[in-house]
Amino acid sequence: MRLRRLELAIIALTLAFVCFVGGYLTGRSRGVVSISPAVEAQRDGQVEPVLQVGAAAAPKSEAAHQSPIATEAAPQLPQPQPPQLPQAEQIIVPEPVPQAAFDALGRININTASQSELMDLPGIGEALSLRILDYRNAHGPFRRIEELRNVSGIGEKRFEAIMDKVTIGQ
Repeated sequence: MRLRRLELAIIALTLAFVCFVGGYLTGRSRGVVSISPAVEAQRDGQVEPVLQVGAAAAPKSEAAHQSPIATEAAPQLPQPQPPQLPQAEQIIVPEPVPQAAFDALGRININTASQSELMDLPGIGEALSLRILDYRNAHGPFRRIEELRNVSGIGEKRFEAIMDKVTIGQ
């Protein structure tokens, strides 16, 4: 009896399917190792994630068919706990907000600007920027922009050139 090509192809595909399903079911009945994230560990002040490795629990009906390798428990990683401080010692200190020398409009805050930032103003050089800083240190922060006229070297024309480019902040 001679088989045709179509019949041979169907038999070959059927055998392949049976082998695939058999392999799948055989592999499924063995223990599976699971990896799951655990509590983060703290080492030298740095937090590191820890992975927990262990064998997955198999149904009791399949436990008799498992190989010795699959039933051995994988070694458990230690789970160090970060030290707990008493409630009175857990104080959260907010970061200080640095005062910007420039506002949203790009104006320079004369109460917080450094010497180099003051030198960005037209007509203000190294010597005049130092005099502005000295005045600010001696008299405190500027309360009005017009107080710049009290700094030696800033006259009416120079003040008019920079008054739109400075602010005292809020």
